[in-house]
Amino acid sequence: MPVIFFRPQTLVSIARKALSEYDTAYLGRPPGPVPIETIIEKTNRLSIEYKYLTNDGRELGRMIYDDGITTYFDKDINDYALMSVRGGTILIDASLLEQESLYGRLRFTLAHELSHYLLHKCVFSGTGTAAALYQNEVDEDATEWQANYLAQAILMPNGQVKRCFYALRPTCKSKQEYICQMAKIFEVSKQAMEIRLKGFSLI
Repeated sequence: MPVIFFRPQTLVSIARKALSEYDTAYLGRPPGPVPIETIIEKTNRLSIEYKYLTNDGRELGRMIYDDGITTYFDKDINDYALMSVRGGTILIDASLLEQESLYGRLRFTLAHELSHYLLHKCVFSGTGTAAALYQNEVDEDATEWQANYLAQAILMPNGQVKRCFYALRPTCKSKQEYICQMAKIFEVSKQAMEIRLKGFSLI
């Protein structure tokens, strides 16, 4: 089945639906960190597991659609090994747990893999292929862009980001202050927040 191409506004609508399924009143609440683990595990009934996926951190997350076997890097033997996995599992590279400074990246990776599930399960389910291992370059570019865009929209909802930005106007005197303050409020990386604010032409 070919990859479906989603318009940005459609992805925003999917993000709103995902947040509303967690809490129907969520988008009206004050800006804050989206409880991404709860949305993954309780709302969508997916599992999260932490493993070293590669020997160099080049793959931070992997969405598993079907029961089967996948690879991971076993530090005890310093080589790749096989493990059984269940469909509906998000594998996250354990390196993201090693430093507090990576917490924003960890949350974005979780949201990115959830986004693959929400958008692409109809493409990958039944194929035995993990999203991270998909090899069609044109479609892969599309799936990764879609997952990144949806992850942004989930972790940094449109309305909450804009309300937060204007609420900080009396105290923030520079673009960097907005980025730093809002990254803390939403518990995302400064890079992710900067991209989001530029996307809204707020900075």
